[in-house]
Amino acid sequence: MAGYDAVAESRELRTLYCPQTEQLGMELHHRAGGLEGRVDKDSHRGRIRISPVGPHCLVIWHDITFLRDMELSEYSLTDYACLIASDCKDPLPLSDGIQICTAQEDSMVSLIQPAGSVTYHMPAGSRSCTRSINILPDYFMELDRKWPGQINGLFESFGQPWLPDAARAASTALSKVGPEQQDRTGFLLKAHTDLMLATLAQTSSTTIQDPESSRDADLVWQAKAYIQSHLDGDLSINQIASSLYVGRTHLCTAFSDQTGTSLARYIRGQRMNQARHLLATTREGIAWVGRQVGYDRPSSFTAAFTRETGLAPGTWRQRRGCAESGPGHYSQIQIAED
Repeated sequence: MAGYDAVAESRELRTLYCPQTEQLGMELHHRAGGLEGRVDKDSHRGRIRISPVGPHCLVIWHDITFLRDMELSEYSLTDYACLIASDCKDPLPLSDGIQICTAQEDSMVSLIQPAGSVTYHMPAGSRSCTRSINILPDYFMELDRKWPGQINGLFESFGQPWLPDAARAASTALSKVGPEQQDRTGFLLKAHTDLMLATLAQTSSTTIQDPESSRDADLVWQAKAYIQSHLDGDLSINQIASSLYVGRTHLCTAFSDQTGTSLARYIRGQRMNQARHLLATTREGIAWVGRQVGYDRPSSFTAAFTRETGLAPGTWRQRRGCAESGPGHYSQIQIAED
């Protein structure tokens, strides 16, 4: 459809809305530069509006009323920054996953959502009506390439209180998110998102941090983003260091100092997290799952997965009850043409 570039939308963006819309039984339609869906069931009813702002940023508006208790899950392939505000009196839902929200002005909260799954409990009679701007690490990396050294710590700022100028810019950006959007609003959404980030970078307290510590934090964030984007490829430490234009020793030391774990251990953990997700949400074979997380040989994948979880992949899937009756792959979500 005109105004909506489905090709430019990244796989990471799709995972930010596909799990929920699948669970809600919502069919999405291309409309006015984005995706829209409605649902009216005995358990819940409402509407959603999704607008990609390029391949690494997504704005979402939804208004869902829950008529029965419901568990609603989200999944992300990578850490991402989020700014969210509620349009109704009900408080924002709390998740069972790790999600630390920072209160900003105008009833907004910002947060850094770690990669993986979170589950929200939506009680009967509750209403969730929110506007959110969701920004993947690659968005910040593109800004850093254009304006090197000027956005240090910007991603981490989503976990800290913002000064009034940044909060006002954020409130204005969120006001552009909603069902009232018209065609060709992607440019406007991006302009307000970039203005928010520029103001945040200018006012953020992270700009007065120790420069060396800030550089190492940025390096670790870039390493994590690279890993999440290349789980099915070469993730040798030498390859990562080369891609980030940094020495192997410096990368490993910075990663360990900043995270408390080794880079190699983090890579294994992320690959196994993704493997568990694919085993639970697809019916694909073990060899296919192994290839998606960087193992060309099924025996190598099985050995690595067994060491990590204590169970072979097939056994783990069976115990999760996903062998035959599990949900379909997220890429199978139905998006209808008008």
